[in-house]
Amino acid sequence: MLRPSAHKDPEGAEEEVKHGHAASRAYAAIREGLLRDTWASGTRLLEADLAARIGVSRTPVRDALRRLVNEGFLEYSANIGCRVRGWSEDEIASLFDLRLELESYAARRAAERIDAAGIAELNTLCDQMEAIATEALDAPNLRDDLTAPNDAFHMRVIEAAANPLLAPMIASVTAAPVVLRTFRRYDADEIARSMNHHREIAAALAAGNGEWAAAVMRSHIHAGYVAMRRGGTGDAARGPNGPHGR
Repeated sequence: MLRPSAHKDPEGAEEEVKHGHAASRAYAAIREGLLRDTWASGTRLLEADLAARIGVSRTPVRDALRRLVNEGFLEYSANIGCRVRGWSEDEIASLFDLRLELESYAARRAAERIDAAGIAELNTLCDQMEAIATEALDAPNLRDDLTAPNDAFHMRVIEAAANPLLAPMIASVTAAPVVLRTFRRYDADEIARSMNHHREIAAALAAGNGEWAAAVMRSHIHAGYVAMRRGGTGDAARGPNGPHGR
């Protein structure tokens, strides 16, 4: 009796690879556009328009849109299709509330556990961010380049906290599109303050002072919240202490 071949048809396998590359390309292009505020909240994204813009067929664009819906960048309805998701005041406040509690806890805990190599890595990331920030004074579009080293800095603090439950909890908050776009709303003074916060957090961790590290981390996240709200999400902060006026 003949058995089905365990090997895929070479042409079919090649098509799968091409589709995978096209879907990844479409995803990256649309996600970058969303992070750069190319489309306003509520804008309907049409597969045909995106396919022509990116230079791929509609199928990988459809896959990319589905992925971005799952990640919270877009919202989908049967009658309209995909639209750029808007964020309410309460949703934004809730996100930053969680960051305040989780990341200040991480900083406090990391101060008791981080080693010299970890401190050196944080200071290297500070060097990288400060170099980018200096260039970004004359080229605001370069502020997007701060995101990667900033994320690495925060992730290093979280890793140093050595709580396996903490990283996925924080990731679910910091991966929200409204949080990822924070640097685009900073002015020059706010970027300088953010750089100083990073340096001070590293200094507090090096000193093994958890309360100091936690306090600076809270100030750092409060500042991001104020910038986010000023950047078109609503009125000024609800109270003198940031999210929910606490």
